Amino acid sequence: MKIIPKKAAVKKKRPLRKPVAEKSVNSRKKKAWDKGAYAAGCRSVGWFWPKSTDGEPPENIQWERRINVRWAKWFGKYAFRRVPQLSYPLACRRFIRGFCETANIDISSDLLLPTTKSVCCVLTVKNEAATLQAQLNELRRLPFEEIIVVVNGSTDNSYEVARNHPVQATVVHFDSALGYDVGRAVGARMSHSEMILFLDGDMTIRVDLLLPFIYEIEKGADVVLNPISSLLPTFERRDSVSNIKQFLNICLGRRDLHADSLTAVPHALSRRAIEKLGTSVLAVPPVAQERAVRLGLSVVRSPVTVDVITRNRLRKQNVGLGNRVEHLILGDHLEALHELMGNFGPRLHFPDSMRQRHLIEEGVDESV
Repeated sequence: MKIIPKKAAVKKKRPLRKPVAEKSVNSRKKKAWDKGAYAAGCRSVGWFWPKSTDGEPPENIQWERRINVRWAKWFGKYAFRRVPQLSYPLACRRFIRGFCETANIDISSDLLLPTTKSVCCVLTVKNEAATLQAQLNELRRLPFEEIIVVVNGSTDNSYEVARNHPVQATVVHFDSALGYDVGRAVGARMSHSEMILFLDGDMTIRVDLLLPFIYEIEKGADVVLNPISSLLPTFERRDSVSNIKQFLNICLGRRDLHADSLTAVPHALSRRAIEKLGTSVLAVPPVAQERAVRLGLSVVRSPVTVDVITRNRLRKQNVGLGNRVEHLILGDHLEALHELMGNFGPRLHFPDSMRQRHLIEEGVDESV
């Protein structure tokens, strides 16, 4: 009898699992954030809503501010950096929708601030009616505690645009021009918010780009600069203004700031910074930056760069070599350097390796 051996069992090979596309992972994260945000918005109504007898919310509640506080408390459980950039605005909208549908209300904001603190936006304007309307439309998307528009020396209808806009900003009007950066000092003096964000009316900046500035203050920073150094050309091709900005930061011992400065918008300041520096010094941004570093305030750069170089409005005052604005900014930085040397000496923290000055101070003649 012939014995036929059994065939060895052949294991079926499992098909290789296809790698999960990064796009689908991000899509699942977005859906998770959307679902969680909507549910949190629905729940948050009951956290503070003192219902009246007929079940309707009282009219004196400031809905946008209340919604933002509840959003920030829920959102505070997560780190801002962990939220995908595209998920934040979507999650905000879902949170707002859940809240508004539950409370049966409607608000104009479609974004929320990542802080429970009050935030003010100071907007300086001079003959910028063309861009002012669009910028105010953007600011309306966020529940700012205050929006202060400083109109100075305008000959167009900038005042009318700011006064009649539904954002209901506080408008300060001056018939004559105040000069560069003075409007920021005026706006800061009027504000009582815990954070102040500074913008100019000569360009339109999306409000989602402003959120990182606010969140840096929320995390404990006092001054948040716009990191535009990455947009500048190489050193040999830079202008004198960029060079002196970087030189001031080197003299301050803050090489990490590169050429970033308070002269560029947007930037944000905490209430602690305003109280320590004073509002009047904001009229000379380099001096304000020098004092902020010298007084030990936390000066950081935003993780997001807002391109204000290519979109900067060209005027006859800021075009051409040696223009008025260039001279003004150079003079402001010299003023900051003068104040710095008055506190730390003419050499600051730079050692003199070429001269033995200590011998002169001791009265020893080096020629002997």
